[in-house]
Amino acid sequence: MNNVVNTVRTAIGGLFTVLISIVGLLVLAQVVFGEAAGMNVIGNLQAIVNGFVGEGASLAGLITLLLLVGLLQKQSDGTD
Repeated sequence: MNNVVNTVRTAIGGLFTVLISIVGLLVLAQVVFGEAAGMNVIGNLQAIVNGFVGEGASLAGLITLLLLVGLLQKQSDGTD
């Protein structure tokens, strides 16, 4: 049973790492190419944060930035 749990945990951790890498790449693409990138990743992340703190929150951009930095820092440290 422990073997199954460890296998699932490893698979989920690997999937999370891949998804965070993709988000980081998409944010970088939007920063470099702007509107020509054809997507609004940063705006979508802000919309997710607005869903938690409300539309009128003036700190939504800052919270989004802190969220991204925290997720990317966790990935670069190699910690789970």
